[in-house]
Amino acid sequence: MRTEPPTGDELTRLLVSMKRNVLEQVAHEPQSALKRSPLTDRVLAVLLGVALLLGLGAGAAFAFGIVPSPLGAPSDTAPDSTATTSQTPTPVPTPTPTPSEFVVVPADTWEQPASRYGLDCESMIDDSFVSALFTSAVAPVDPIVTAAGVGIAIPRRTSILSLGGTVCEWSNGAPANDQYGVGPDYFGVMVTVVPRPVDGWSERAVRYGMPLDGSHCSESGCYATSGIGDAWVAVEAHGGQPNALNPSGWQPLLDAITEAVSAAGPATEPMAPERTRAPLPEDCGAFISLDTVRSISSKPEAESYIDGGGGWSEWGEARYQAGNTGCNWGSGEDYVASVDWVRDGRWAYERMLAAATASPLELEGLGSHDEASIRCYEMPDASACAVDLAVGPDWINVSGNDRETAIALAEAVLAQLAP
Repeated sequence: MRTEPPTGDELTRLLVSMKRNVLEQVAHEPQSALKRSPLTDRVLAVLLGVALLLGLGAGAAFAFGIVPSPLGAPSDTAPDSTATTSQTPTPVPTPTPTPSEFVVVPADTWEQPASRYGLDCESMIDDSFVSALFTSAVAPVDPIVTAAGVGIAIPRRTSILSLGGTVCEWSNGAPANDQYGVGPDYFGVMVTVVPRPVDGWSERAVRYGMPLDGSHCSESGCYATSGIGDAWVAVEAHGGQPNALNPSGWQPLLDAITEAVSAAGPATEPMAPERTRAPLPEDCGAFISLDTVRSISSKPEAESYIDGGGGWSEWGEARYQAGNTGCNWGSGEDYVASVDWVRDGRWAYERMLAAATASPLELEGLGSHDEASIRCYEMPDASACAVDLAVGPDWINVSGNDRETAIALAEAVLAQLAP
């Protein structure tokens, strides 16, 4: 990974991608992407911070459209209408097994897929490289638990692990989730390694020239991304407040990561886990019908939409390749409901519970060996709840604007998926 910031056309691609990624992040908020809220402002602030890490002033960030222009002036880099159409895979019909084929998977088989590079966080790099990046102590933490400590969504990087990638994190133990903005109490570093699909990176990744090769580090934050062999590698560090980052440790850490990933590659062939239950559908209407969403939410004008305005990232690539892109419904500028999932991701659901932000829940239609829990996220002018379903080997996340709505939506999903 190189140390100088990207320039020229490469910088332009990166900035346009960052701007598009802002829209994608905002679309995941409890509020609509079109309605500004404090959470929206926090997401935009995070992206402005990244722009500053790249050596840009605030004026340049506005010029490139990373953050909205003052007074809502239109941006010259608004996403094109074609950018949203490739995020959801083309539905592929799957045979429906007979009820006799549905067998409950024993709990001890819900395991995270092994790294296709044979990498593990304990041995990938020496802890001394991580320690040297901070002036205060950090320790290995579970990235799923860290992210599940904030908000109600499935942690973004779960799909990286489900594909046999690697996600390692060292921090001070504070909860943090960049989908909702990283707070000042957190300091730490995360390393993600995504294996390239057999057929190559997605059309969207190729369109944006990803994985980009660039790195920059300031006094309080660092970010790097690179293609190393057949892997898409990203490294992100936060110093928190008061700042605990030691930028002099950044390049040695990157060098150690590059050496480890280079030595480990190429990735082994992907292996689909054996299922004894029908696979989750790929069409949103097969999870819950539009009429049902409208009825439960009391929003007769609600429509389904493809979330986000464009952009891409290593975790977005992993979600797409794993078929975990999710479904969303809205009414005008208002968010109404969403359903997200991780295929064969019950192992991640079990780890999410360690964040202690979820409460057990009894639901109509829940199988005797399945589980449900609920999480809610409150802000001064926004709130939402999500019901997490551990159904057979899968993790399904169903969210609505309040507890009652989320529960009703989740029960409707269970009824729709019942054999």
